[in-house]
Amino acid sequence: MAIPSSAARATFGVVLGAFLVPLDGAALVIAGGATAVGGVVPGSGPWRDRVLGAAVRVHERRLERWLDRPARAAGRPDRRARYLAVRLVVGLTSLGVVLLLAYGALAAALMIASWAFDARVPALSNDEGEPTTGLTILSAAVPGMLLLYLAVMGLIGAAALERAAAARYLGTDDRAELVSRIESLVASRAGIVAAVEAERRRIERDLHDGAQQHVVALGMLVDRGRRATDGAARDALLAQAADETERLLTAVRDVAWSVHPTALDTQGLRPVLGRLAARAAPPARLDFRLAGRLAPAVEACVYYVVAESLTNVSKHARAARVDVVVAPTDGATGAVSVTVRDDGVGGAGNGQGRGLAGLSARVGALGGTVDVQSPTGGPTTVRAVLPCA
Repeated sequence: MAIPSSAARATFGVVLGAFLVPLDGAALVIAGGATAVGGVVPGSGPWRDRVLGAAVRVHERRLERWLDRPARAAGRPDRRARYLAVRLVVGLTSLGVVLLLAYGALAAALMIASWAFDARVPALSNDEGEPTTGLTILSAAVPGMLLLYLAVMGLIGAAALERAAAARYLGTDDRAELVSRIESLVASRAGIVAAVEAERRRIERDLHDGAQQHVVALGMLVDRGRRATDGAARDALLAQAADETERLLTAVRDVAWSVHPTALDTQGLRPVLGRLAARAAPPARLDFRLAGRLAPAVEACVYYVVAESLTNVSKHARAARVDVVVAPTDGATGAVSVTVRDDGVGGAGNGQGRGLAGLSARVGALGGTVDVQSPTGGPTTVRAVLPCA
């Protein structure tokens, strides 16, 4: 029966690990010495970490190549040291198993050679100095097979211990990851609250500066028309009131669109972004490369990123050209990137302005990231990456 390639590779990985025991011992001794003199010799801590990291990287490459365990970045220095300490014990055990196999194979080879060629091997011959007989080989076969079975089980167990030690000390620290995720969620929630409050104030300001002014003007025109006695004057006032009504509807529509365009639900992202780009100042060039629809929350966030970025361009950038690119990210990560680039004066940043801060909070709430590159003098590039689901 053929030996599976994975078993052969795992065996070689265990054997290789057995002969790396001196590396583990040397790294632990050097790291222990650096720790001992750390209070006396400044700068020994980073040097110790480099030694531990180098030894662990050797094992990670071995684990990935021969034991089918994906390599991961080593954790904290104390976890690396613990891994090497456990690895030292596992390696010594593996070395014992390997030496036992080597001894058994050598003894079997010498015994068979002595029997086949009628030669005398002092270590295997009987007291009378006679060569090994077939009966001697048969009597040694049973304990030899038992030792072979134990050695093979030892190799399998050593491979399992190798993987377990790597998963325990080189894998992700589940508790630390959970704490980090909780902290991220708390920060994201606070950012969302701040973003919602900023959005509410912006809507209030837009209604006050836009729609409310049109409502006041419309009321005054209607009141003047109601009190007018001349028919021609009354018709002129009513015509002005009709025009003001159109402007009022446009202002209200703009505010509604800034919150969430209804066409996004019915028509999809491409036409909505196309109209948004065409209405921008200056008009933006849209490069839309998505084949299908995204989740509603993701589409709304993409719209918000583009709308907020184009608003910032029109207010601050003094740009002549703006490019908007919406495309899937490279690889199989299942993410979409939104890039808005202008040739304006630059000087924007993640920490400048409520708009960019709210944008970062909204994208972060969906598990995405925002990067703003805006050196003084331009150009400015805003890139958001969002998970598709």
